[in-house]
Amino acid sequence: MEPNLWTNGPFRLEGQGVSPRMTEFIKPLSWSESERLTALAAYDILDTPRERDFDDIAELASEVCGTPIAVVNLIGEGRQWFKAEIGLGVRETPLDTSFCAHAILQSDFMMIPDATKDSRFECNPLVTGEPGLRFYAGALLKTSDELPLGTLCVLDFKPRELTPLQERTLRVLARQVMKQLDLRQALRSRSDAARRHRLIMDSATDYAIVALNGDGLVTDWNEGARRTLGWREEEIMGKPADLLFTEEDRLADVPGGEMRQARETGHAVDERWHRRKDGSRFWGHGMMTPLKSEGGTHIGYVKVMRDQTAEREADEQRGHLMRELDHRVKNTLAMVQAIASQTLRSLHDAEASKAFESRIIALSRAHDILLAETWTSARMSAIVTGALDVHGRNRFETGGPDLKLGPKAALSLALIIHELATNATKHGALSRDSGRVSLTWEIVSGDGPSRLALAWVERGGPTVVPPSRKGFGSRLIRMGLAGSGGVTVEYPPEGLVCRIEASIQALGDGG
Repeated sequence: MEPNLWTNGPFRLEGQGVSPRMTEFIKPLSWSESERLTALAAYDILDTPRERDFDDIAELASEVCGTPIAVVNLIGEGRQWFKAEIGLGVRETPLDTSFCAHAILQSDFMMIPDATKDSRFECNPLVTGEPGLRFYAGALLKTSDELPLGTLCVLDFKPRELTPLQERTLRVLARQVMKQLDLRQALRSRSDAARRHRLIMDSATDYAIVALNGDGLVTDWNEGARRTLGWREEEIMGKPADLLFTEEDRLADVPGGEMRQARETGHAVDERWHRRKDGSRFWGHGMMTPLKSEGGTHIGYVKVMRDQTAEREADEQRGHLMRELDHRVKNTLAMVQAIASQTLRSLHDAEASKAFESRIIALSRAHDILLAETWTSARMSAIVTGALDVHGRNRFETGGPDLKLGPKAALSLALIIHELATNATKHGALSRDSGRVSLTWEIVSGDGPSRLALAWVERGGPTVVPPSRKGFGSRLIRMGLAGSGGVTVEYPPEGLVCRIEASIQALGDGG
């Protein structure tokens, strides 16, 4: 604990013409001067203008106690300052002659009936000279942590004492001063928090942030909302939020449906055309969530939205280009198919012509799946389904995690499954009605990178005999997914088994 006010504070005993006997009044303190000054600074009250609430308390203290002087006094660093005063006409006096500087060293209350007979004040210039103070009574102004900030005090020019009622009233009024200080501090903190909240809201200029009450009327509107939607805050406050929606969406009660969904599920995604103040439209993507009070009561909604018109237009342009590319690729595939068919027909090889045509169709199906994802990726389940449907989907059992494949891996998988299914139809399990094929895959994690393990297992077909020669289809299968290899083909009598492995990273980055 650092030295207290008596020995090393902003005011000291020595040099004040005070009787040495005053040392008998020194008591150990539970607080330090730095703690007390920090607490006082937190109220930010020193040097503020007069306020009616504090003036009223000082006036009431003067009237109740019957004294010509009453002061709401705060002890700062090296100074005493009056938030309110009656009968003094000044806002600050020197600390070295202060009665209150001694009062804050008491536990709660100090009364001096006659200063001329009190060893602490008998030599005080305010007692021995003008204005000739004789009586002092002060109730401490203390924080909830028992740190004294000052006093509510009354003074007189003649000796006297307070009645018990007057003393009790002075104590009560001192507590009211502290309540006013605490209220002032709380309001300032709330105001500061509101300003910080507003600064945060308005700094998010790329996002429209709108708060609504339970009836869907606007209660808060940030700078981003003004920039995105056009209305100034004063124009839109209290207006219904359905102004932001297009006429057709208002007729369909889309705004009401969005609020209902937010209440029932905790959020509602909103991605559609919206309306600006000038009537123009923009594509907005946002989310609405319910707003609740501290007690959990539903009181409104918060909607955060962003103008994504440029992104939508870019997506539409990209989609248009992809469709155009798809059209041209399909024409190219059709031309290649026609040329190959004519060439193979002239060679009288109908089987080769049919095989080539079916491979072109398999590629075209995979191409359509990739187009739906703008050629960025394709779901494995979609590739498997597209490749097997042409062979009778009910004869296959499939299962595995629905991975995303890059374009190269997706096309490779489609051709491999097509070749396996074609061979099974000609020579394997699918050549008989009782035959079935199981196609399953899983992710295998070991010491190295994660890998996809795919198994093609045929059952119920004719007895398997290893082929005497390997054609294009066999070579295509053995290349593996995206040309990564990792293929084993077994020919047990009960049915062909093909196992394929490839790293997950290669499957995603292969396009």
